Amino acid sequence: MTKKIAILLFALVLAPGALPAQNETTDALIKSLAIKVKMYPGDYKAYAGLGAAYLQKGRETGDSADYELAKAALSRSLDLMSNDPAAAFAMTQMAAACMAEHQFDQAYIWAQKALAVGSGDPSPWAIAGDALADMGDYQNAADAYSMLKTVYGSEDEQQAILYQRDSRMSYLRLVAGDAQGAIQLMQGAVQTATAMHMPAENIAWSDYQLGEEYFQTGDIAHAEQAYLAALRLYPGYYRALAGLAKVRSSAGNYRAAAALYDKAIAAVPYPEYAAALGDVYRAIGDSNKAQKEFDLVEFIGHLSGINKQIHNRELALFYADHGIKLDQAVVLARRELEVRHDVYTWDVLAWALFTNGESKEAAAAMSNALSHGTKDAQLFFHAGMIYADLDDSLQARAFLQQALAINPHFHPIYAETARQTLANLSTKTGSSPIQEAANAR
Repeated sequence: MTKKIAILLFALVLAPGALPAQNETTDALIKSLAIKVKMYPGDYKAYAGLGAAYLQKGRETGDSADYELAKAALSRSLDLMSNDPAAAFAMTQMAAACMAEHQFDQAYIWAQKALAVGSGDPSPWAIAGDALADMGDYQNAADAYSMLKTVYGSEDEQQAILYQRDSRMSYLRLVAGDAQGAIQLMQGAVQTATAMHMPAENIAWSDYQLGEEYFQTGDIAHAEQAYLAALRLYPGYYRALAGLAKVRSSAGNYRAAAALYDKAIAAVPYPEYAAALGDVYRAIGDSNKAQKEFDLVEFIGHLSGINKQIHNRELALFYADHGIKLDQAVVLARRELEVRHDVYTWDVLAWALFTNGESKEAAAAMSNALSHGTKDAQLFFHAGMIYADLDDSLQARAFLQQALAINPHFHPIYAETARQTLANLSTKTGSSPIQEAANAR
């Protein structure tokens, strides 16, 4: 494995959500490295490169089997070379593979091992911080990201470390409710990536993430601009297609939203995209197409043992949102909470409990979801419905009003539920909040 290939693979793995410019590029790299390890079975660098390539392939296709192939190759590399600074690359890729499989504690351990071997590269701190963030330890995640600094290497290498830090710290700012700070950091990350002439997909991911932050804060116009920027740079980028679909849906342009979700699913079939497309078809009134997408959600989620592990939260939310397998929704949410303690896992547990009629427990879970000051229309909607069911009209109105103030079209179905519930709270008439949610399904 040449130094150039190693640097490229390392950059791709550390760029969250990055994709190679073309699938065949990764396929060719896998084929080349597979031949090399067969010819030279003692080449630990080639095995490390093969593991990183399989990991990248998994990100391209959403096929979780590639993560296991990545871990197998990386394990072989570490069998050949461990406890040496040269092993830091394979250890870091192993940490990334564990992150992809939602093994957050193992990801953190491997990142720490990579740092401990003393290569001098601070990059493993990025994955250590990612693992801590998903485990809900936001303060220590911020401390880990603060270690992404270097006085060594070229200016480009230092800028790459800066990009890793700012793009991740942006998310922590958003969780903390500092939307403007989050957006400023991500704007800086986009500028850094562009100035460094990073691969197009890396810049596209940065534009997409900026779009997500704008959308979450209700700035739909700037969100659209960011998603379109990602697509201009990297046509067919599935994340940006799904982001633009949300924009179209929020404007009531459901036909355009459906077409965009179709393209995103054709590229990478994520269950949340199929669920969103099903909801769009429900809003249109096409129940047959909606059901096909809802069937696809479960198919993807149960496709393999690893899929069942990494899509617990998405399936729990899907079940709760659509009034099916409600007991299973709680089971899956609690299972996810065993390994992932971030605000969105607490939110999904709260919503699953609410749809099961357990609103007191739901309120307790919701307090954890809101404890960091996150300003998200979905969280506020869920909180509003929970407190409405608990007859706390003051809290319910406040949360539902915040949800609609952020984005009056935050969901093709539930935005109207929020408005109707507010009206019922004002007149003290109408069905219960749980029934309102059930009717919306």
